[in-house]
Amino acid sequence: MALSDLVPVVKGPALEIEIDPGITEGLEAPQVAKMQDTIYKIKSGNARFIVESAFLLHELRNAIKGSKKNDPRQWSKFKSSNLVPFNKREITDLVAGWEGWLSHSQLPPEKFNLVGIRTIQKIGAASAGIQKEVEAQLMKNARVTEKYVRELTGEKAKSTRARRTSASQSMTIAKAKRRIIELENENKQLRNLLDKYKIEYSLTSALKKKAKV
Repeated sequence: MALSDLVPVVKGPALEIEIDPGITEGLEAPQVAKMQDTIYKIKSGNARFIVESAFLLHELRNAIKGSKKNDPRQWSKFKSSNLVPFNKREITDLVAGWEGWLSHSQLPPEKFNLVGIRTIQKIGAASAGIQKEVEAQLMKNARVTEKYVRELTGEKAKSTRARRTSASQSMTIAKAKRRIIELENENKQLRNLLDKYKIEYSLTSALKKKAKV
């Protein structure tokens, strides 16, 4: 295939993709453009797959659950079935992400390739203001991580406090267990001492009685 044949297939958005010069060294401009186009199409296809999967799983969940508040066993079994290329947690996150964000977002489909499934759930649970801030980052082709969303929502600080509280409670429980063991040992020592005194008292009493006789 002549290099000139590659040029017509490359479109505008693909040309914005940045590639490390070390990868493209020695290639001609049309070849680099083809690489950009390939990356763009694969990423766009993956993003569309994630979004459509979220929609389809949401529709299936509603069809199975009906008006029930809790997940019926059929839906729970489906999530653990490996019938689709997502695990139980990812299915739950995709459905929540669709309800809270994807269903009303105006972002171009390919932009959703810049966020992970768990991050999609976090964005879906965030406020409209935070969602707009996240979308602004995505429009700049900046990857949005779960950590970034947690920092925006303040969840990180909350989680830190929760971990400290949990650690403190764990330490308290550990101290209580150690104290229980100490008390049990002390009780054992006291029982042994009491038994010793009982034996000595019995011997003393027996000797006194014998002396009187």
